[in-house]
Amino acid sequence: MKEQSSLQKVVSRMKEKGMDLAVLTNASNIRYVSGFDMPANAGWMGDVSNGLPMAAAVVSAAEEEIFLVASDLYRNMVLRTGIMDGEFYRSFTHLEENDPDTNFAEALQKTLEKAGDGKEKPIVGIEPNDTTLAVAEQIKKVFPACSFENVSQIIKDSRYIKTLEDIRGLKEAARAADAAQIRLYEISKTEGDYTELDIWYEVQKAASLAVGCPVPFVGELVTGARTGLSDYPLGPTTRKVEKGDIAIMDISPKVNGYWGDCSNSVVFWKEPDEEQIRYFRAVRDAYEAGFDAIRPGVKFNEVNRIMEEQYKKHGLTFCSYQGHQIGCNVNEKPRFTYVDDSVLEENMVVCIEPQMYTGKAGKTGVRLERMLHVTGNGAVELNRFPWGLDMGIG
Repeated sequence: MKEQSSLQKVVSRMKEKGMDLAVLTNASNIRYVSGFDMPANAGWMGDVSNGLPMAAAVVSAAEEEIFLVASDLYRNMVLRTGIMDGEFYRSFTHLEENDPDTNFAEALQKTLEKAGDGKEKPIVGIEPNDTTLAVAEQIKKVFPACSFENVSQIIKDSRYIKTLEDIRGLKEAARAADAAQIRLYEISKTEGDYTELDIWYEVQKAASLAVGCPVPFVGELVTGARTGLSDYPLGPTTRKVEKGDIAIMDISPKVNGYWGDCSNSVVFWKEPDEEQIRYFRAVRDAYEAGFDAIRPGVKFNEVNRIMEEQYKKHGLTFCSYQGHQIGCNVNEKPRFTYVDDSVLEENMVVCIEPQMYTGKAGKTGVRLERMLHVTGNGAVELNRFPWGLDMGIG
């Protein structure tokens, strides 16, 4: 059986629910159905667009097609995606008076009429947490007798099991994350003069060079005794890295609309001390137990409990949730918690991130995380970077 594309999965579920159209403004959902990775609208582009959606995707169940409305500031980006028939609204011009609100309304109305296929009382799916009043009003102008339904669950269900395209995208994001973590590892082995921010710039550069484009980056880099405080995020700051410092780096790079997410702990320019070794061993053992437990049919909370047992063997107390699924968002459901009894399925992509902290009583924290593709035979790691304290530690 041929695999469905992302759009086909969404359309199929819309038809099952009797939904005629869906209007999407959430950036990750737009990326999922259209392939267009909408940049953040912070800065002058968002300002001159008057807070309007910089892009909206209208999905037609009958046509099995997507129609895109976007600011003309994104015209060339949309065309490079391969979407040739988008409707663009004028956000800004310095040559004449311009009303972006009216322009957006006209572009969205035109698109809705095209996608509506002559229906007078369509059922229109919207995202309740994302759909603005401006969007809802335009839908009602075009379809006064329409009814609204929540399309968010349809999109979540479609994104739950990853397509081959999703997995390829996540592998590329993992490659960027690997480059960053490998650069951190290299720095930890060759003594130098660094602040946390200096290292952050180095790992960002490495991630961007690995995939050949600037990589948006979020996460944490914290060094020294502050690693013992589970108070994300604590860095990077201008703190100078010192010999013997332990560090946690948890990074999430975004590549073409897909997110990576991985964590590592290193010790700078010195052999780890007893406390650092003890915490690393406990977290590494929890990771390995979780990795071995991941396979189709196993519940997320069951993996969580299996990982927790490893902390007990090291005389430590469980302190945090231990992972999540990943895709066009960094932290997707299901999650490895006590309460999530969702079942692992083939072609999920998950992250397990066991972690342990001394708190104020000590000066050590360790967090280890890699991305895993769930296959019929178990988990396959998408990351290749080495654990920072693994060399020579049994």
